[in-house]
Amino acid sequence: MKSHSGSNRDRALHAALAIAGNQGIRALTHGRVDSTAGLPAGTTSNHFRTRTALLHATVDRLVESEQCAFSADDTPQTADDLIHALTQFICDAAGPQRNLTTARYAFFVEGFHDPHIREKLTQARHEIEVWAAQALETLGVSRPFAAAGRVLSYVDGAILHSLALDCSTHSENIAVAVRQLIGVVDDLIPHESAH
Repeated sequence: MKSHSGSNRDRALHAALAIAGNQGIRALTHGRVDSTAGLPAGTTSNHFRTRTALLHATVDRLVESEQCAFSADDTPQTADDLIHALTQFICDAAGPQRNLTTARYAFFVEGFHDPHIREKLTQARHEIEVWAAQALETLGVSRPFAAAGRVLSYVDGAILHSLALDCSTHSENIAVAVRQLIGVVDDLIPHESAH
């Protein structure tokens, strides 16, 4: 019985993310989650008594889902590794993971008025910055956090550009941009060909 309850909770959060990404935060209600998830009426409200509780649980699940892309155990060892990881993230965010990405942007706006959401997204951003800074430090970048900020700002812009204009971001353009952003110390960065 316990596992069934957990399964319903997971189904509800999966549906909540889909609704937030496809229809926006205003569409995120208990009844719509039940309907989208194919759950009996009242199931979602049994797990999340208020709409605020539902929003908070959904943004928590969003952050958990996105953190998988930036594992501390998978730090890039070369500039090419880093470029490949960022390129894959951008392409996934604007493609197969598009719904998750649009949900994140919807929650950014909601975070203006909700401290829990703002704190959760800020914490997640910090963890991604740490991942990027560690990768850049491994590559020999002298000011890794500053460089990570530049690179991640580009990543955000590339994703938003792809989503807003409904166009693909070519991996060659991403590679050029990332190399330029860390190019001030490019002579310190070991490339695949140097090994």
